[in-house]
Amino acid sequence: MSLRALGRPSLLRPSLRRPSLLRPSLLRPPAAHVSPARRGETRVWRVTGRSAIVAGMGLMLVLSGITAQSGWLFVLAADVLGLVAGAQIARHRLGACSVERVLPARARQGDDVTEELVVGNSGRTRLPAMRLEDHHPALQPAAVVCDGPGGGASAHISLERRVETRGVYEGGSVTIWSGAPFGLMRSRRVAEVVSPLTVVPRAVELSSFPILEPSSYPSDAPHERARTGAGEEYLGVREYRPGDPRRSVHWRSSARAGHLVVREFEQHSPRRAAVVVAGADHGTPPESSFEALVSAAASIALYALRTGHPLDLIRQGQGGSVDHLADPDGGAALDWLAAVTPSDVPLDPLVAEAARRAGRGGTVVMLAPSAGRTGQGLTSAVTTAQAVGARPILVLALSTSWCEHDLGLPIEQRNQRALLGAGRVPLRTLSRGVDLAHALHG
Repeated sequence: MSLRALGRPSLLRPSLRRPSLLRPSLLRPPAAHVSPARRGETRVWRVTGRSAIVAGMGLMLVLSGITAQSGWLFVLAADVLGLVAGAQIARHRLGACSVERVLPARARQGDDVTEELVVGNSGRTRLPAMRLEDHHPALQPAAVVCDGPGGGASAHISLERRVETRGVYEGGSVTIWSGAPFGLMRSRRVAEVVSPLTVVPRAVELSSFPILEPSSYPSDAPHERARTGAGEEYLGVREYRPGDPRRSVHWRSSARAGHLVVREFEQHSPRRAAVVVAGADHGTPPESSFEALVSAAASIALYALRTGHPLDLIRQGQGGSVDHLADPDGGAALDWLAAVTPSDVPLDPLVAEAARRAGRGGTVVMLAPSAGRTGQGLTSAVTTAQAVGARPILVLALSTSWCEHDLGLPIEQRNQRALLGAGRVPLRTLSRGVDLAHALHG
């Protein structure tokens, strides 16, 4: 069987195998295939321009035969017109064609993944040559042309696909085109193919972030005092117990008491960090303001987990509710952020929930754009977090850098960045084209 790819020939590796021989180790195995005819299949038969041209040539031959009174022209015209008529009657047998898509269950935005398309033939006769157009919403569009597999056989096509769009997907459509053998009649079949895929946001590895670093902001003084020391707080002395380390013995107190006395320390427990993501989107995903915020949230969440901080994630839920994830690991945090969608809502309710969970001395990281209802409520959200003793940190996406047109922001909102950066809270700003790790390091 010969296969050839359109646009990126090096990405296609042809093979002819039975469906049962598909390597399960490649990627996540797909769900059992159900005939596309039962999944919203659409079929279209269309007369092509080439068919009209050939029919016109046949009519010209008829006229030439009448003029020249030549029998062989009539025979040739009959052959040409018969070819066109036969193409209208003998339509392509795409009903026996099935398509499965094999993808990993999880991928990261911006990475390349290996996709395998399995084209099966449940009929007895060979399928015609066809063109497959894969329209998975998370991946770059791809097209491939292959010879139709024989009866009961299947063709396995491997492609390298770039993951473009973050989100949680159930599958996507595959369009099957065929105009074989002469292109006089074109058939199209569109099938929805189930292939679950979770695309997690891009994240950068941070070497520092204000969750742990000392702060110069007066409102953070109680927070910093709670974190002083080398991880242990001195409580006092007590009698020696079997198993106490020798280095903890307080010899002077032991001499006065006449028995061994040891120093007792309180182990410092890391402060909780709550990450809040909200706001409208500006620009075109995946290079948009909200996608930059989600990538920043993923980077901060992984940094907090790596440095031992208990973590809470907060976003806007359905029906105005607050969606919350407590104490996730790195994978669960990324999967949760994969499902975050833009929501231009007031920030106060989300920050209030985050501050309540972070507690006094905890850290609330707010990620929001500078425009919209979310941007207008940044000052109030900062006050909400500080009112319960939490330490607010703001990551602000400058919406105007992603928009060529004027957003019409009021003067107060235009000056908000300067207000927040004047000493009230630690501030990190994100702009289009700026390296994310550099922006978050400040």
